[in-house]
Amino acid sequence: MHFIKRGALPTTLLLLLVACAGPKPGTPEYVAVKEVEQQKAALAAVTQSIAKAPAWFLQPPVDANALYAAATESSPDMQMSMDMALLSAKRGLAGSLGERVSSKMTDFASQTGSGNDVEVVKEIERVTKSVAADVNVAGHVREKSEVIQEGRNYRTYVLLRYPVGENNRVVADQVKKSAVLDTKIRAAKAFQDLEREIELAKKK
Repeated sequence: MHFIKRGALPTTLLLLLVACAGPKPGTPEYVAVKEVEQQKAALAAVTQSIAKAPAWFLQPPVDANALYAAATESSPDMQMSMDMALLSAKRGLAGSLGERVSSKMTDFASQTGSGNDVEVVKEIERVTKSVAADVNVAGHVREKSEVIQEGRNYRTYVLLRYPVGENNRVVADQVKKSAVLDTKIRAAKAFQDLEREIELAKKK
């Protein structure tokens, strides 16, 4: 004969009642509860990801002599995550390079008095977009990289460095390629100094 311990039955019934008290699957209440659970899980994953991220990714270096771009990507395949992170970092670098080129060209245009020239402004905007989309950031250096396991995936963090000297060459090349900028901007003393810097760098 089996005896039920005192207190065991009420506890079992209580657990059953609690389980039954939850929203039924398929109801709006059930969907709402599941959405909250998913949001909590996603927040926990993000918090964990931030905690694991290297300091240089969260705060990339700032250097007057170089541009930096940090990126991260995740994939079940380690090599894929590394390739994707590198590509994302290159895109970020190209965007920063485009902004840097635009800023320099705008300075040169201001020096020559063509800063308000509509044709020059439009050409600078066109070149900036072209640089961000097409310029090969081949002069970049992979400064740091790190791969961590994230569940079933691999997450790669990458930091790229692009020397200012390479940036100067891009500026000069883009000016010479454009008939509008070549005519209006090459007269700027700062641009002539830039060309001299590039020539001196080639001789080193």
